[in-house]
Amino acid sequence: MQPADDELNLGQIWDFVCEWHRWLLSGMLVFVIAAVVMVWRIPNEYESKTLLLIPAPVGAQGGIAIAQSSATLDTLITRFDLQKRYRADDDRKAKLELLSRVKSAATKDGLLELSVRDQDPEQAAAIAGALASSVRQQVLDSHVTEQSKKLFVLRGRLDIALKELDSDARAVEKMGLRNRLNLDGNAEQILVGFSSLDAQYALGEKDGLMGSLLQLRAELEKGNSSLYKLPGEQLKLLRDFYFNRALVEAMQKQLRVAELQAAQDVQVVLPAIAPLEKVGPKRSLVVVMSGLAGLMLMVAICAIVQWRRQRQDLLARV
Repeated sequence: MQPADDELNLGQIWDFVCEWHRWLLSGMLVFVIAAVVMVWRIPNEYESKTLLLIPAPVGAQGGIAIAQSSATLDTLITRFDLQKRYRADDDRKAKLELLSRVKSAATKDGLLELSVRDQDPEQAAAIAGALASSVRQQVLDSHVTEQSKKLFVLRGRLDIALKELDSDARAVEKMGLRNRLNLDGNAEQILVGFSSLDAQYALGEKDGLMGSLLQLRAELEKGNSSLYKLPGEQLKLLRDFYFNRALVEAMQKQLRVAELQAAQDVQVVLPAIAPLEKVGPKRSLVVVMSGLAGLMLMVAICAIVQWRRQRQDLLARV
């Protein structure tokens, strides 16, 4: 009995198609033509991608939160004048439009993938690059990575050393000691040389032999007439001045190295470039789906019309 039912159902379907094929084809054709006109008026869109390596504790998930934050989006809107570009009435609508064009996700390798879509491939690459730079800088400025923590501490120590150096320099100038020492170059060499060693010990770059060096410095200072005649307070002031100067110079060198190391904590693995191929709209798919939608709609309409006719014929017979 089941095969007979199937044959009957297929027969009914075939009869239905034969009876209403003009309606079905007409409806599908109308939807296809409308879709063709619509999609060809939609401009092409291009997508530019970039990848960032963000270490713990921020990681890719933290980078996603930063990329989608209001502060980051506001920066991009202001920099690229996106409110005017998106023809938005206010910053809020421009932000929503930008957020719909920006995608951020964590890859399987733990990288942060940022992508931006725009009608202009160069603009898409520019916004994606600026977004990556903004995320990277915010992570570095937060001082949560290992190297950025060291950089933050070193900057704090350098600020303190600079203030102490400035204070000692004013005191030395006030006493006129530097002008007096210029008459004896050996005196300044002794102070500069041992101050450099003291600074290296203070920064942990030298170990051991500190006692021997202090004894040697004392002997050299006694053997130099310019330093031997100075009062103890003035000699201490000179030692502090040259020590802080050497300390600042050593810290500045360390700071440059620390900045390079901290910058490597968050790396742009794949920079954003202008895409060559469009990612949308998928015109062929839109046309096909519109044709199917038109066909399904006309099937429903024709089925309703046929059902009403059959009902009227049944009522007329009764």
